[in-house]
Amino acid sequence: MHISFLSDKMQKLIEKNLYKKTLISWLLLPFSLVYSVILILRRKVYSGGYRSRCKIISVGNIVSGGTGKTPFTIFLAKHLQNKGKKVAVSHRGYKGKFEKENKLISNENEVFNFAKEAGDEAYLLASKLSGIPVIAGRNRTKSIRILEENYLDLEFIILDDSFQHLKIQHDLDFVVFNAIGGIGNGFVLPAGILREPLSALKLAEYIVFNGHGKVPDKIKKYNKPILIGSYQIKQIFDVKGKAIKPTGKLALLSGIGLPKSFEKTVHKAGLTFEKHLRFSDHYDFQNKEILKKISADLKLGKIDFLLTTEKDFAKLKFIEHDLPLVVVEVEFVLENVDGSDRNIKFPLLS
Repeated sequence: MHISFLSDKMQKLIEKNLYKKTLISWLLLPFSLVYSVILILRRKVYSGGYRSRCKIISVGNIVSGGTGKTPFTIFLAKHLQNKGKKVAVSHRGYKGKFEKENKLISNENEVFNFAKEAGDEAYLLASKLSGIPVIAGRNRTKSIRILEENYLDLEFIILDDSFQHLKIQHDLDFVVFNAIGGIGNGFVLPAGILREPLSALKLAEYIVFNGHGKVPDKIKKYNKPILIGSYQIKQIFDVKGKAIKPTGKLALLSGIGLPKSFEKTVHKAGLTFEKHLRFSDHYDFQNKEILKKISADLKLGKIDFLLTTEKDFAKLKFIEHDLPLVVVEVEFVLENVDGSDRNIKFPLLS
């Protein structure tokens, strides 16, 4: 039976042509240039947008794939909450039931039972942000209006994955990069991983660099404050929520945008693993035959624990299986604000 997760060969092929300048990427460059012009014109056309009475904070990225937007959104929301601010979060609800409907999936008191149908990242936000309303829906203007109507004292609305959403006026834009992926080969889609030209960084207030490594000069040249942070493992817990220290032979399971980031986080915690079962981003794991095949392979390999991400567990917890799952809970930690770099000014941390 063939398992449809990303093979090492496929992963290397993607990395070769999107993260390095190859013959294929150069051949695709003319299409990227045309696409870049369209994106630049689009930003000029959508120069206005809906103005909310609340402060709108956008957390987005300029590259395709995972950069750590949602963990940084959680970090921002919790920080504002700890400062006594009234905050809510809007997420598109990608591949969820409410992507076209716009629906509150949690309020200040509870996460609603139907939140699990809102998509993995939206559900994760709702489950992690106790006391903070979370709404799912692609139409961000509609989501903001629903929040404004339901919470008259609301001060801040954070839009997760919204840098390219131009129908809303933003008060602050954070653009997140991951040290592992960086800017790829520097080309815009389809020749590279950039969702739009790097020149769009002129419109951001802050750049967030997630991970350890050198910040590319092509990012630095825009002279934006660069916030350095990284994932840290908060705890590892079993399917019942009990903290656990996994021992023996370990393997990883993920369906995220940048699987190497998960690997690096696990390695940083001093853990080693035999293999990494990598699926495409937002994979729903509904195919029970694939889950059975994975379980059989793990038993043959005498794997004791299968480590997965919180994002993936947001789906797997509602699916029947016998995988030896444990969940790696991470948190984003900011390292160069109120620390070594006193030149960075961050009003939300004042």
